[in-house]
Amino acid sequence: MKTKKLSIKWSVFLYLLLFAAVILLILWLCQVAFLDNIYKAVKMNEIENAADRITADIDSKRLGDTIDDIGSEDICVSVVDMDKLIYLYTHHTLNSCAIHSIDTQSVLTLYSTAEANGGSCTQRFMYDAARRKYIGIEGEFFDKSQLAEYKGKFPESIIYSSITKNDEGVTLFIILNSEISPVDATLGTLNKILSALTVILVALSLVLALVISMRVTKPIRRLTGEAKKLGKEDYNAKFDEKGYREVAELSEALEHAKTELARVDTLRRELIANISHDLRTPLTMIGGYSEMMRDIPGENNAENAQVIIDEAARLTSLVNDVLDISKLQSGTENMDIKCFNITDSAKSTLSRFSKLCEASGYTIDFYCNGDAYVVSDEKCITRVIYNLVTNAVTHTGEAKDIKVRQLIKENSVRIEVEDSGDGIEADKLPLIWDRYYKVDKVHRRAVEGSGLGLSIVKTIMEQTGGSYGVTSTVGVGSTFFIEMERVDL
Repeated sequence: MKTKKLSIKWSVFLYLLLFAAVILLILWLCQVAFLDNIYKAVKMNEIENAADRITADIDSKRLGDTIDDIGSEDICVSVVDMDKLIYLYTHHTLNSCAIHSIDTQSVLTLYSTAEANGGSCTQRFMYDAARRKYIGIEGEFFDKSQLAEYKGKFPESIIYSSITKNDEGVTLFIILNSEISPVDATLGTLNKILSALTVILVALSLVLALVISMRVTKPIRRLTGEAKKLGKEDYNAKFDEKGYREVAELSEALEHAKTELARVDTLRRELIANISHDLRTPLTMIGGYSEMMRDIPGENNAENAQVIIDEAARLTSLVNDVLDISKLQSGTENMDIKCFNITDSAKSTLSRFSKLCEASGYTIDFYCNGDAYVVSDEKCITRVIYNLVTNAVTHTGEAKDIKVRQLIKENSVRIEVEDSGDGIEADKLPLIWDRYYKVDKVHRRAVEGSGLGLSIVKTIMEQTGGSYGVTSTVGVGSTFFIEMERVDL
């Protein structure tokens, strides 16, 4: 059973909904699940940065201003000269500040803890203002025995201490205290905001999906409708969308396909008509001469029999050409690649036209500058030469003069077939190799062969790795050529 695919509208909606869900999940995790940890980490980072700023300005005249600036950020500051145990700087901001109510022994305890901890330490605690009691959370400075009883009831605070020295070598002890406001009160508000935001984002996803899908799918639907006309051989379909780049490129590709399909369809019809004519003519002559030999006394002679034989051979040649080009283009023709003398092959091929030359007055001259060897399928290359000469015989005109030349170059060998016909216009030269193309629309029965020769030449040369081409002058004639890599024996 064929499954139905999702439309672009619903695909876009689902992707936008998934995107909104991910954003909301991140917001929920950051503002609800991890808000407390994130907030405490930020406050801890602030107080550590404040200590670093004081350390950086410890010998500067700006130290007092730095401490005042830090104090304005709701951080209490004390800087103690540990050699003399005197306070050099203090800034009191918080009502629940612990560092401005501790005695000298407590300062020494903090100092010892920081020294043992590598130069700095952190103490987290809560303050019960009614009982004027500190409850420890982290560190060893405050009593933590009643933490379970008081946990969550009062705001948390941080004492961060750091040891440094000034330029005179005096040991200074920096103590900072900051309060961590409780975030529980904000969670309810955040939950309501995030719930409303969820509804808004889902609604926006649906609206955006509808808008985007309409803008994207409208031209695609129109292109699809026009493309269906091509399936019905209606070549009046129009592909002129100029919207998004991809849609415009698809429109251009379909327009090109339409043009090519229309051209191929026209040429196919012409080919069928021409082949039908070429098939009907020999069949008519075979039937007519056969009836004449049967019904009319004295007509059963060698001349009439020869006509039947010739027409049967022409019919066989046409059918073989159609089959051969189909096999070549489908890749089912097996190639017998080997090294052979292309000069001998050319001479042998031209000898097949000797009877035609004697009977119809054609002149076929062959010029070569020595023997040449190539690696390819000898049968196919012989067929190429035969088809080029046959084409020249058909189009050489009243002069009936054909020249075949073999030119040996440094690494290649080139065979040219020159006729003295009407020539081909420059704009039609790239098209003459097409399977269905005819330079003129008037069908002429070929003197030799089927009229499909140039298509076979093109297919064979492309499959064997050789090159092919034509030069032509209107009113003078045309020169067709093939060129292949030459090998030395």
